[in-house]
Amino acid sequence: MAAWTQADVDALKLAIANGAVLSEMTFGDQTFVFRSISDMLKVLALMQAEVNAASGSPSNYRLAATSKGA
Repeated sequence: MAAWTQADVDALKLAIANGAVLSEMTFGDQTFVFRSISDMLKVLALMQAEVNAASGSPSNYRLAATSKGA
């Protein structure tokens, strides 16, 4: 499978937004059959992580705040 592209991510996001459950989508040379929104979200997370890694963007980050109390 070739690397995911931002266009692939955008296409899957659009399908999720439109509620396209039980859909078949082709990305590059692979076809995926999605049976639920959960399946779509799992693949979307994988796609976004790979696209972010390829572009050098962090996939996620956390901010922490601390205090000594009142």
